[in-house]
Amino acid sequence: MCKRIGVGRRITEPLLCGEREVQRLTDWLVREIKKISMIEKYAIPSRNNYSKLDANENLVLDKDILTKISIDSLKKIDLRKYPIELSEEVYKKISSYLMVSKKSLVLGSGSDQIIELLLTIIGKGRRLTSIYPTFSYFKTRCQLHKVGFSEILLSTVDNSINMEKFMEKARKSHAIYLCSPNNPTGNQFDKSQVLDILNSLENSLVIIDEAYVEFAKYSLTKYVQEYSNLVILRTFSKAMGLAGARIGYMIANEELADLFKNKIQLPYAVNSISIAIAISVLANPKKMEKSISLIKDERERLYRNLSKIKKIKVYKSDANFLFIKCNEKYKGILEALEDSKIIVKALGNIRNYGNCIRLTIGTKRMNDKILSIFNNIQ
Repeated sequence: MCKRIGVGRRITEPLLCGEREVQRLTDWLVREIKKISMIEKYAIPSRNNYSKLDANENLVLDKDILTKISIDSLKKIDLRKYPIELSEEVYKKISSYLMVSKKSLVLGSGSDQIIELLLTIIGKGRRLTSIYPTFSYFKTRCQLHKVGFSEILLSTVDNSINMEKFMEKARKSHAIYLCSPNNPTGNQFDKSQVLDILNSLENSLVIIDEAYVEFAKYSLTKYVQEYSNLVILRTFSKAMGLAGARIGYMIANEELADLFKNKIQLPYAVNSISIAIAISVLANPKKMEKSISLIKDERERLYRNLSKIKKIKVYKSDANFLFIKCNEKYKGILEALEDSKIIVKALGNIRNYGNCIRLTIGTKRMNDKILSIFNNIQ
């Protein structure tokens, strides 16, 4: 008769019958947990009563307007039901807004959730090529999914891609990941270069993350039917001002999108409240578009004024943030911002660049405060 495992029993004690299988399972689980614990954590700072200029949220959009939209949206939905009809409606709204086929769209609980599914498809042991620096979350998730990750350093002069080196790595990979515009550098790569990548790598999945594209020069959405290997990620978290709603979507050719929607994506992946709010925002996009225009104006004003400070280097941006090389002033800048209760993305020592920060474009009042702090750098 097998001995029962009592409460608190140590797994180093002699094992009987099926306990050996439990031991093997435990050993396997411990090994996996140890491997996962080595993966770098995606840091999420949390401080009350601080001005948040670290997460690239749209702080220019009026909070009261979004609150009213949210309350009105909640009144229109029946939370007893799954969001089947609502999903169809938001697909129509996105389709109309972007002028793409609704059959090319796949909703997700934020674009992060779609990234998870894409990496599951790419699969353990396959390789992916990207750039450095870029969205650090993506590399972290590649490690978790055991997808090999190669990266090519950007030029520290203008954040451009060395296409020769990039293509050398990319040709040996199963997938490509590029942010357009890139996070954290803020620049959007030359469109012809991205199209060259798509044309040259027909057998590779090319993932273009357009989280910040509303602030940039171009989008690749019109190319999804032309290139069967192209997947575009979009989100409501940035320009749309709905970071708290956690809703994003994928754009791809209709065949791939259909496979993704019906075979890979979770049923009811996005909740009714988030979908209803997204529908309301898309129904009246003028306020969102006005905020984008204001952010772009403030971005240029900040860039122009910060560029006059010789002790730092500010890079031109196509997003709603600025990438700033702080050199030896890094610690002093962070301390001054902390004293003023302002959080920015402290990137630390980035290879080839040195110590850098990423600064979200805030309201005019916030930006004036930033300029005052930087102008007092000693």
